[in-house]
Amino acid sequence: MDNNLKNTEPIISVGLVLPADKQKKLIITDSKDEAIYDIGCRNNKLFVNDKKLDSFKLKRKETQHNFLITNVPAGRGFHWKKKIAIRVEGDLKVMIKDRALFLVNYIRLESYLMCVATSEMSGECPDSLLESQIIAARSWLLAAVEKKHKYLGLNVCNDDCCQRYQGIRQLTSSAINASLNTRGKVLTYHNQICDTRYSKSCGGFSENNDNVWNTQPREYLKGIYDYLNKDLYDLHNEKAVTDWIKTPPPSYCNDQQFKNINIKKFLGVVDEKKEYFRWSFSSSQNQITKTINEKSSMSFTAILNLIPLIRGVSGRITKLKILGLSGTKKIEFLIDNEYEIRRVLHPDFLFSSAFIIEPNFTESLPPSNFIFRGAGWGHGVGLCQIGALGMALMGKNTNEILSHYFSSTEIKTIYE
Repeated sequence: MDNNLKNTEPIISVGLVLPADKQKKLIITDSKDEAIYDIGCRNNKLFVNDKKLDSFKLKRKETQHNFLITNVPAGRGFHWKKKIAIRVEGDLKVMIKDRALFLVNYIRLESYLMCVATSEMSGECPDSLLESQIIAARSWLLAAVEKKHKYLGLNVCNDDCCQRYQGIRQLTSSAINASLNTRGKVLTYHNQICDTRYSKSCGGFSENNDNVWNTQPREYLKGIYDYLNKDLYDLHNEKAVTDWIKTPPPSYCNDQQFKNINIKKFLGVVDEKKEYFRWSFSSSQNQITKTINEKSSMSFTAILNLIPLIRGVSGRITKLKILGLSGTKKIEFLIDNEYEIRRVLHPDFLFSSAFIIEPNFTESLPPSNFIFRGAGWGHGVGLCQIGALGMALMGKNTNEILSHYFSSTEIKTIYE
């Protein structure tokens, strides 16, 4: 375990509005004093209720004291991107950085984690799902492998690039109890806190971490079949993936698990009710050419084909060749990153890279349109949130859920 980790609950820093958001205005309402703060960035200066300041701090004064903040970004860079209002505990600090507002929330870890559980998923979820989510979220943060916002002095941001944190508005007694019941508990592997990852839906098979990110392979982040037999399928080749997507087998995240259940009530508030397990998306020739050109800086006049070159264990494409025309000349463009494949092929963001491509070939090229048929929602590494929900609804306990998705790990308590 990290020798620098103190055996006490830490206070962490969460970026709510980042310089990259280029945001110029915020409204913060103080629940204790009922004061309203109109915060703006003008000419690279911070103004609070029209008073110029170097920085602005709001401190929590007592239990139940919180702050309401409007226009907080959610879903940065993804298809569900929007602005939401959140209510948070802890302290706040507003600064100007890179000519934009920079808002940070300083909060105790356990208070943060119960909000993560009800931001990533709903507080209506079964207890074992909430406990699994909280232990995974706590472990990921304390392992601190990526440190994505170290340059800003932050532990995490509030969004999907780290973990969703949308404050206390969705908190339930179940989520609070899940945090209390798992207080200080983390997943460990060889006495090191695990770099636990999770996504909305693995689509029936999770992915190896090193196929998605430039990280060392981790035993507990190896891709698994999301059901009883972990070694049943080989999804590296096109025929196997086609069969897998078109004729899905049983799995904990399979829609059939929830056919008599309103799954929307278990999802996070920014999640849309979509087809998470299997999905399809169609793009015309004009649209896909325009999208690829805009997102890759290429100059295709038409797309001839999209050819998967390498697939991971879950069938997710990790290297893709785009074959097209520039005038009458054939040109190619290679993408060798799961995230970039999803970003470049969709006007917003493709749901996952576990897909097959069906070009509408006619007697004359190029194809008039491309149909994508895919599996899962997200990168697919580690815990599958909808699969964990399926397990919880089947009566599986917290230990069973975590050991399924993070094999060979132990749960340890690092502070009381």
